[in-house]
Amino acid sequence: MEQTMSDYLTSTELADLIGCKSNQRTMMINWLADNRWKYVIDRNGIPKVARAFRDLKLGLSTDTKATKYDNGPNLQAFA
Repeated sequence: MEQTMSDYLTSTELADLIGCKSNQRTMMINWLADNRWKYVIDRNGIPKVARAFRDLKLGLSTDTKATKYDNGPNLQAFA
């Protein structure tokens, strides 16, 4: 049976990135906030970071997925 990888880093992966133990939630949260990383807290109090965000922050991904708002306003619409 093939296991699918979660969209979020495991607490062990996050701890390895930060340099702490996987049960040091407060340290993880403080590091993420201090370094302006986007995260959510799950119902168990564990911070969750998206793999895609980690890849983007570390320069591992060049996929910037442009949205319709990235190019600024469409000034031709007002002409």
